[in-house]
Amino acid sequence: MPANLTPQYLEAEERYREGKTDEEKLAALEDMYALLPKHKGTDKIQADIRRRISRIKKKSESRSKSSRETPYKVVREGAGQVLLIGPPNSGKSTLASALSGVSLKAAPYPFTTRAPRVAMMPYLKVQIQLVDLPPITADFCAYWQVNLCRTADLILVVIDLSRKDVLESFEELVSTLRKRRIELGTPDGEDDSGVVRPKAILIGNKGDRELARQNLQILPELLPSLLPLYPFSALKSPPEDLEKLRSAIWEKLDLIRVFSKPPKENADLETPFTLSRGENVMDFATAVHKDFAENFQSARVWGSGKFPGQIVSREHVLRDGDIVELHMRD
Repeated sequence: MPANLTPQYLEAEERYREGKTDEEKLAALEDMYALLPKHKGTDKIQADIRRRISRIKKKSESRSKSSRETPYKVVREGAGQVLLIGPPNSGKSTLASALSGVSLKAAPYPFTTRAPRVAMMPYLKVQIQLVDLPPITADFCAYWQVNLCRTADLILVVIDLSRKDVLESFEELVSTLRKRRIELGTPDGEDDSGVVRPKAILIGNKGDRELARQNLQILPELLPSLLPLYPFSALKSPPEDLEKLRSAIWEKLDLIRVFSKPPKENADLETPFTLSRGENVMDFATAVHKDFAENFQSARVWGSGKFPGQIVSREHVLRDGDIVELHMRD
């Protein structure tokens, strides 16, 4: 049976031959494997590509372990770090672009994203970091992707609702992460065995397509109850749906905004501090500056107090939108 190699595959093969580093060769090989027609006539080619990928990965992992360095580092910025993960061509990059307003590269073939790409999502005068990760499959899940998934504040699991095998592709993703001690769709937290259960939202992308509407009738009953499905279309959903999704992300992060008011001055209502829900005045003082925490004398609160400007203790639990005036000892 002829291989029927596509022009895109041949282009990736040429990039592999010209690659000067292991990273360039690995990226080209991953593209070659994704673009290769899968049938009996290409079995040997598939096996050869997998061997070459495995050889480069083992070499890279050995080098990384010895140097204790991660090939891709994402410096945390903003109020929270939100990862976008999913199978190939689920529309993660398009969704990240829609949420952030920053155009990220997207293409109608798999593995367009080869390294983490960062954009900031503005919401309620707060900046939230979005990190678009390369696709995760049973064959391709790098250890640095796993590390990011274990430490992120929230994971957006993006699936393509228009795929016939959408449930199978989702289950493959869940299984791949489970093998690496990450459980999706279970209560949040970490147990003594080191299994991490991150906060997650499941987004059914490309919800405007006909097959997607059919899938939506049966999928909710088959998915984990703790991972509710948000139907969406990164390309065609109206602005109000995009805002609802931003709101869902904010609610899942479980953060609050607290505004600072210097004594005898107006409050700064443009640049809020962000705290975890349940944190108190002393947590806010620490976020403002360590000197405020070390020399704390008193605080006044507008919002969650019994009356505007009430003097409260350091243990006073703050609420979203509170204004706090801190006083230090002389």
